[in-house]
Amino acid sequence: MNLAVIRGRRTLAALTLIGTSAAVVGCSGDSEPSAESQISAVVGQSFEFMAERDWEAVDSTQCRSMRSESPRVEESPFDDALASLRLDGVENIVVNGDSATANTRHYSTEDPSATMREDITLIKENGAWVLC
Repeated sequence: MNLAVIRGRRTLAALTLIGTSAAVVGCSGDSEPSAESQISAVVGQSFEFMAERDWEAVDSTQCRSMRSESPRVEESPFDDALASLRLDGVENIVVNGDSATANTRHYSTEDPSATMREDITLIKENGAWVLC
């Protein structure tokens, strides 16, 4: 086998090993994701759950005072509108201790060109960010 090919394979193997080691070290840290990324994630989950019409899961992303007290038995007149919403972004997240504000940018599947914005409030309950 050609010496250059052997050196190339060794170099590739070494780079692969270094990259894998860096990824393991980076992923094995105990650091918690930032509040901003947690907030973006819970807002995204809420929109996904609405699109799936999983209202119980939507409740899980909301603060205690906004959650339904009993399982839903019938459709709400707003279900279609809520299920049609798609998140386009979460911006201007401001964290102040265990509360935060953010702006959502979203649209309806009925008219994707009409972007809507909404100011939302979040709080941290039981160690997790929820919409309130």
